[in-house]
Amino acid sequence: MWDEVAFAASAALAQIVTNLDNLAVLLVLLVTMGAMRPLTGYALSQGLVLGAAMVLAFGTDQAAPEWTGYLGTVPILLGVHGLWHQWWHSETNTQPRLSSSSGILGVTALFLALSLDSFAVMAPLLADSAPGYRLWALAGASSAVAVLCAGAVLLSDATAFSGAWAVRLERLGPVVMILIGAYVLINSGTDLV
Repeated sequence: MWDEVAFAASAALAQIVTNLDNLAVLLVLLVTMGAMRPLTGYALSQGLVLGAAMVLAFGTDQAAPEWTGYLGTVPILLGVHGLWHQWWHSETNTQPRLSSSSGILGVTALFLALSLDSFAVMAPLLADSAPGYRLWALAGASSAVAVLCAGAVLLSDATAFSGAWAVRLERLGPVVMILIGAYVLINSGTDLV
């Protein structure tokens, strides 16, 4: 039981760290648009990302289970790219922009565009896990989405919220992606026996 809880917690941590950019955008949208559209769009986008990661996990079981571990190279490469980008590029903000009159589908599309790193981490993590652990990971990641939504609402109500902490924490994203990818590569096949 504790193994499953620990795995759910690790999936939740991965979901939180890869969603810090989403959290910063969610905070801005909550302040400018109100709560309904940003929270619905964010939750819908994360549901789609986690659902697609789960479909990929089940698909690799059927199509090529012996190649599942190589999915770990995806977050490693994206993490290395992220570290390289942090090291060699300036601190310019290239976040997509959204009009305050955008609907739920526009907000969802924005968050989907920001969630490719979450998919790149969760898909290999789920694919490399035994089927019983996948539901625990999905529960952990879904709980993290709920915590991020609640935290964003609380922070947006604060009179002087600052996104500086989110920018610093987001620097951890590439490192977490590399570590998750390494875990998938190292652990491949051991939990399928």
